[in-house]
Amino acid sequence: MEQIKFYSEFDFPAFVKANFILSYKLPAMIIMGILGVFMLIMAIPHYLETGEMITLIWQLILGVYFLILLPLIIYLRSKKLFHSKSRLTERMEWTVDYEWIVIKGETFESKMTWDKVYKVLETKEMFLVYQSKLVANFISKSAMSVEQVQAFRKIVKGVLGLKSKLRTD
Repeated sequence: MEQIKFYSEFDFPAFVKANFILSYKLPAMIIMGILGVFMLIMAIPHYLETGEMITLIWQLILGVYFLILLPLIIYLRSKKLFHSKSRLTERMEWTVDYEWIVIKGETFESKMTWDKVYKVLETKEMFLVYQSKLVANFISKSAMSVEQVQAFRKIVKGVLGLKSKLRTD
């Protein structure tokens, strides 16, 4: 049975990036971003056509909210969570095979079978192992060798019924 073991630690920039990935995978966040761009683009032409100042102000407020304040909220929430949860900053030992994912930190141990994993998503910098549609464990690829990345992909592909979106590089 193929098994890989590696160690990882989260730093703040990687944690923020992972939270943005999780947030902007939601259709509602994508729609709000598109709506924000649309509102900002259409605000001035609409004002010049109708002269309605109150409409212009609301379009600008909502556009700024969707494009600037929502990302700022995600960033601030991530910062607060990262600095308040000591487990996020612990060095973690990962052991992965075709049956189990075992994560051991300095103050915790987590063991789950692949049938409890919702899906696995791979980005350029990390793997996201989803426990549900909204909750994921992050594995930074910088913590893994090239061989371990390939072995992890092989394990994920070998788990029957597991949804995954993996890179091919």
